[in-house]
Amino acid sequence: METVIVSFLSMGFFGMLFGYGLAIATEKFHVHVDPKQTQVLDSLPGVNCSACGYTGCSKYAEAVAKGQAPVNLCVPGGEEVIEKLGAIMGVQAEKKEKRVAVLMCSAKNVKDKFWYDGVPTCRAAFLVQGGQKNCEYGCLSFGDCAEVCPTEAIKMRSDGLPEVIEDRCIACGKCAEVCPKNLYKILPISKYVHVRCMSLDKGAVAKKKCDNPCIACMKCQKVCPFDAIHVKNFLAVIDYDKCTSCGKCVEVCPTNIIRNYRDGRPVVSKWVNQFIDMALKAKQLQAEQAGTQQASQEAA
Repeated sequence: METVIVSFLSMGFFGMLFGYGLAIATEKFHVHVDPKQTQVLDSLPGVNCSACGYTGCSKYAEAVAKGQAPVNLCVPGGEEVIEKLGAIMGVQAEKKEKRVAVLMCSAKNVKDKFWYDGVPTCRAAFLVQGGQKNCEYGCLSFGDCAEVCPTEAIKMRSDGLPEVIEDRCIACGKCAEVCPKNLYKILPISKYVHVRCMSLDKGAVAKKKCDNPCIACMKCQKVCPFDAIHVKNFLAVIDYDKCTSCGKCVEVCPTNIIRNYRDGRPVVSKWVNQFIDMALKAKQLQAEQAGTQQASQEAA
């Protein structure tokens, strides 16, 4: 009987001792969490895509709560989340335009230069002489981008090229990170026109590797009313800060490599075309004035 009592008292004593120790440790090592941080975290979609530049939603929430990050960085959350975070932090957030991933390759009939029988991923194939495709600048078609996409916004087409479903795309950039050929660009959705080729080969060489490459003909550069596209290293490159997506370059491209994504998107207002006409007239007037000035100088 005495043994039972001693055991009971011993257990009670050690229980109280350990409980007291845990209480002290909890108080001493307690990490205070800002209530705003909890509110911000609860308002985020929880995708942990890192599109905001932080390693996850919790890290971004912590930065927002401390005032170290703006409230408009959550791409998948969109305007709804921006408004919620702005209300929590008591700030007026600037709304950001939706951005989407664009694949800068639309190669047709690119043959393999050798038989690849290794690990079926783009990154693994790239380690073998830059990949099995004849065009060293084009897509390798193993679908690494589709695998890493957290919203299933990329699907592989029957021709082996990835296709971005814009409604699902959250512009997290994971496809751009995983692509060994750097074929993805994350761009504002209002930008409709893209040069879907990355080849730096001369036109004649590129045509031997692919049915529709950029051949550096410079027709796009000559017709652009905004000086927004130039051929550099045998490849047409768009300056998106100048480009208005007027589509003039699309009309003259002989290989159809400059593509207009306006189809399927909301129709742009008429003022865009009016603005383009005004720019063309201004450019023409500027040329006429320059000619008149030169003639006056020669006459003098």
